[in-house]
Amino acid sequence: MNLSNKYTKKYPIRRITNAIIVFLVIVILNFLLPRLMPGNFALYYYSALLQDSGGTISAKEAYIQIEKLFNLNRPLYIQFLIYLHQVFSFPPNFGPSFEYYPIPAWDIVFSALKWTLLLLGTSQLIAWTLGIFLGVYLALNKDRIIDRILQPALIFMLSIPPFWLGIIMIIIFAIILRVLPPTGAYGIYPTPISVLKHLVLPMSVIVLATLPSHTIVIRNSALEVLSSDFAFASIAQGLKRRTLIIKIIRNSILPSLTQLFLSLGWLFGGIYTVEYTFSYPGVGTVIANAVYARDYPVLEAALFITALAIIISNLAADLIYPLVDPRVSYVEEI
Repeated sequence: MNLSNKYTKKYPIRRITNAIIVFLVIVILNFLLPRLMPGNFALYYYSALLQDSGGTISAKEAYIQIEKLFNLNRPLYIQFLIYLHQVFSFPPNFGPSFEYYPIPAWDIVFSALKWTLLLLGTSQLIAWTLGIFLGVYLALNKDRIIDRILQPALIFMLSIPPFWLGIIMIIIFAIILRVLPPTGAYGIYPTPISVLKHLVLPMSVIVLATLPSHTIVIRNSALEVLSSDFAFASIAQGLKRRTLIIKIIRNSILPSLTQLFLSLGWLFGGIYTVEYTFSYPGVGTVIANAVYARDYPVLEAALFITALAIIISNLAADLIYPLVDPRVSYVEEI
């Protein structure tokens, strides 16, 4: 494949440069935002100690020691320099967690990441596959009853907040019917059956939340293919319906791939809220707990890995899409 026919040399350089700039801005914001919240971990922990100790001096001494231990008593720019040194090491080192000292914050987030990726991967595999077949089916039945019913239903589903849908599903399937567990990722032991049972409810919520967008994109793309000269020529040649559908799917799938890459930011945000709703031990639950505990290192590690994943996915969509779709070219772009 001749890359010069797809984009100029300046195009990937410019895209990578933009990604690096965005990454640096996020690194700075990632340091500042947790510290802009009112209070700090030392104050939070001191209040708990003060309540337990009945206001003794030792609790105040513990407050001072906590500030020294985590460098919270040092000037902000010194904290920032320490933070930069930790971020640009490999693997990134955000220091120990405030709440779970001395466990490193990166270890806490990285151990939760596997659950988020499991939820993200399984839900999107199902939603994307169903969206392809449902979108092509609606395109083949344009303006028929099934199309007129499902289109408004899909748009309505897009307006439902995932966390609200999660609460409804907990009430129905966990409390009323008692057929599925309401929270957690597994029972006593993480056996495959237990993991799958706990995965069903949060995965179903994400599938229902993302299926409409996949279906609508595929439907619109399939309608464009069906109205092309290629489709008319194939039908005129007496091409079998099954073969025609396969060709429509192949030509309609590319816009959905781009939409999947570019919607990763929303997917992470939606999955995080669903994880917290179901107390699923993913990155979303880790972030929520870190916010309540003012656990800066865990917050920084979680937001860092989330931002990095979104930047890489958007960059990959920009660079890969012209390679997989022969109709797209950025050669003329300056």
